[in-house]
Amino acid sequence: MLIEQIASDEILDRAYEWMCQKRAHHHFNSDVWQVRRWWDEKKTILQGQLRSGTYQFRELRLIRGEEQFIEYWSSLDALVLKAIAIVLTEHLKPHLSAQVALLGGVRGGFGGKWGNEGCCAGGGDEFAGASVCVSD
Repeated sequence: MLIEQIASDEILDRAYEWMCQKRAHHHFNSDVWQVRRWWDEKKTILQGQLRSGTYQFRELRLIRGEEQFIEYWSSLDALVLKAIAIVLTEHLKPHLSAQVALLGGVRGGFGGKWGNEGCCAGGGDEFAGASVCVSD
């Protein structure tokens, strides 16, 4: 079952390492520091919630800057999304058509159906996993 893979120690630890790297320079009030400090305890709880189907994503935060808006997942949500992306990428890779491009954290889909504007918008670590765009 895919959820067992997502909730496994190996996948969650890979996602945790990714989150730590991506959010290493976040503000000292960021929730990433609480997740890092209490990871051993949080991981056990998270695994139980994922396996039982009770994990709930928090609201997506909107941070307004002078020139842009940033949509921001909580650190734990970003970690779960990354774990899902890791498992699904491996699971779907053999089944994907040559017409589909997997773009991990890339702004715009090169040659994608929606061009560079609408396809896979975002980037950085706003999106925790791969985005899928259908090419022309």
